[in-house]
Amino acid sequence: MAITVRKATRDDAPAVARMAIALFALHVGWDPQRFTQVATADGAARYYGERAADGRVIVAEADGVVVGFAYFEYEERDYVNLLSNVVWLHDIYVEDSQRGSGAGSALLRAVKDEAKSLAADKVLLTVAAKNATGQKLFTRNGFRTTMHEMMLVIDDNNG
Repeated sequence: MAITVRKATRDDAPAVARMAIALFALHVGWDPQRFTQVATADGAARYYGERAADGRVIVAEADGVVVGFAYFEYEERDYVNLLSNVVWLHDIYVEDSQRGSGAGSALLRAVKDEAKSLAADKVLLTVAAKNATGQKLFTRNGFRTTMHEMMLVIDDNNG
């Protein structure tokens, strides 16, 4: 089954929202102190639908069915992260049934192509510390570790 990748449309928003909710649940499962399940299906559909209309969401299809997505943003200057000309890959997800099909790598190639068209010279992402599958995918596709996020939970034991 061949994987095709294209820019998402507003019509893809419900499928993307369903996958985004699944992605968020994975993160909460990995570390519920760090991640919060903040989205509803309707809210996620609105959020990703608006971004699809702006060309910032890409979907992977197998036999005409959306099986994965990537959401990214271009930033010319990012003072907080000391960056310029960067595309931030905020979300990428592939349905369990399609993992190993090449859909993840195809989405990453499409994000890279979009980044080039926006005159970005790098793509950055963050990946959960417990997301070994994602880390392998990103490394296999040329990403390297540049930062480590750290968190302090504020409670009675540590002020």
